[in-house]
Amino acid sequence: METGNEQGQAAGQVAMQAAEQADGLTLAEVRRGLAGVKGKKYWRSIDELAGTPEFEQAVLKEFPDAAQEWVDPVSRRGFLKLMGASMAMAGLAGCTKQPDEPIYPYVKAPEDLILGKSMYFATAYPFAAGALPLLVKSDAFRPIKVDGNPDHSYNKGTSDPFAQGTLLDLYDPDRAQKTTYRGDNRQWTEFMETWRTKLIAAKANGGDGLVLLSATVTSPTLARQWKEAQAIYPKARLVQYDPVNRDAVRAVLGAKDVQYSLTDADVILSLDADFLSGSSFPGFHKLTREYSERRKLATGAKGATMNRLYTVESTTTTTGLKAEHRLALKPSEIPAFAAALAAALGVSGATAPSYAWTDEQTRYLKALAADLKAHAGKSVVIAGEQQDPAVLSLALQINEALGNYGKTVFFTDAVNPMPSEQTAELKALVNDLWSGKVDWLVMLNANPVYDAPADLNFKEAMSRAKVTVHLGKHADETGSLTDWQIPASHYLESWSDARCYDGTVSVVQPLIDPLYESHTAHEVVQAMLEEPTKSAYDAVRETWQPVLSKSGDFEMNWRKVLHAGWVDGSAYEKAATATVAKVNAPAPAGKDVIEVQFRPDPTIYDGRFANVGWLQELPKPVTSLSWDNAALMSAGTMERAGLAEQDIVEIRVNGRAVKAPVLVLPGQPEN
Repeated sequence: METGNEQGQAAGQVAMQAAEQADGLTLAEVRRGLAGVKGKKYWRSIDELAGTPEFEQAVLKEFPDAAQEWVDPVSRRGFLKLMGASMAMAGLAGCTKQPDEPIYPYVKAPEDLILGKSMYFATAYPFAAGALPLLVKSDAFRPIKVDGNPDHSYNKGTSDPFAQGTLLDLYDPDRAQKTTYRGDNRQWTEFMETWRTKLIAAKANGGDGLVLLSATVTSPTLARQWKEAQAIYPKARLVQYDPVNRDAVRAVLGAKDVQYSLTDADVILSLDADFLSGSSFPGFHKLTREYSERRKLATGAKGATMNRLYTVESTTTTTGLKAEHRLALKPSEIPAFAAALAAALGVSGATAPSYAWTDEQTRYLKALAADLKAHAGKSVVIAGEQQDPAVLSLALQINEALGNYGKTVFFTDAVNPMPSEQTAELKALVNDLWSGKVDWLVMLNANPVYDAPADLNFKEAMSRAKVTVHLGKHADETGSLTDWQIPASHYLESWSDARCYDGTVSVVQPLIDPLYESHTAHEVVQAMLEEPTKSAYDAVRETWQPVLSKSGDFEMNWRKVLHAGWVDGSAYEKAATATVAKVNAPAPAGKDVIEVQFRPDPTIYDGRFANVGWLQELPKPVTSLSWDNAALMSAGTMERAGLAEQDIVEIRVNGRAVKAPVLVLPGQPEN
């Protein structure tokens, strides 16, 4: 008698033979032939099956474009490696860390651990424009999914590509893993001993020559630590710098921030403000929600009307494509247009530079001014923060003239507890480096060799410091050149706090032990204080103990904060007025002058997410471009230059050049 396995094999062979007799072999026929067959499996892997001519023919029919990638062994490995990169990095990279001590299987399961049942923890993603409150899914104490905190009033459960990408950033196997000194592995304690020795000696001169260069600070605890350190070292300096910064806001509003509300805005004007494309624009999550709610008339409030959006922009954006009325202008023309609009609306003292507007531009200006006047008090003008400061100044003056203050425009304290004009401070630091005034340069989560303005030549200037230190997640362009390179902890591995757009403070609590020997900016700054080894956890608790003790038991309130994800009552009070600096609009460049502008990338921001495969694979809005950058221009500009799409062009500005492929962008202004 045949065994069950033998019967299954025989049935499978008959089925396969019948399928092979047909014209060719398709995957569907293979599946039908093997349906219901039990016993030994014929194919243990796709590689075994791929060796047959019949299967190669089937692949050619079903996947003609990628067929060669599958049937050629070498190319197939490359194809699978590329397509599986994100999966491998997300699922396996956590296994690359070797344990520092023996790990034994537990006899009693950890408290609250039920295998197969996920847990959720509230935390926040610190970001320069304001922290994003999150609810992170954890499986067996490993974070596996990031989403917005649904209970938080700011984002109400929404998130963005940057926050999603930080999960893969956590498991990135290219992260720095060891503290190094000039390329040699060292211990964190060795750095701390050297740092403390320097600090003790620096007390004599008040810390003269000590400079900390940090990414934008949104942590109240880090700000408190620095202020206490500055009391001990009054001549030490903290410089903040991000290439995407809020210098225009600082120039116009000083230590204040502006917030917009679109709930009651019937008419919205965007002056090069891409507030619907991504969180590089402050308040993106809230503004997008409020804008879209006025578009859902079927489910909206009774009697609600649809809002109307005007955009004046220098490149095609999601915001511009959503607008009912869009005007494309060159970057240098937008301040002049804002001044002309302010003059048309009767803003006191507003004067527009002389410029030859086209008939279309003139008609747009008149219609826009009439619509804004008709909706005074129920309109809002939003300025792009990467534009000339004059645009924000004029936009706020227009809002005041229309009576929008306190209705759709509000003012609060800055999300950054130590606001400054970052580019000016960076220039001053570079001058001090060249002058030999910097003894120790300690860089915290910053990569100025990569993202500082090229004409500052920061790489050469940095070499003039006697000792350089870099705290960063990667041994990047800056970390690879400094004396000390210290791995930085990911926000999902460390304790901190941060303010979001409305000022609410979220506690950043870790979801996992540090995968590598990483540390935080809190530890570096804490070393300057009387208790140099105090942990970031204790430092955060120290910041909020006076606040949380006012309304009862501190420990109970602390646990409530960790459960909810934010400190109740910490949101900023909104003011209806502010002191606005008046900035005159510069004259536009000539219409035939070609202009170049740089904007935050929708998926990798300022380059910090370039190693995140998920975000590189994500098609960019409007262009659908992925894994690349391009020189975006109008079809007319391309034709006049004698170019074709995908040609490589070299763009020169003041003697510096960059090469990029040409890509035509519909709606891009000429030149």
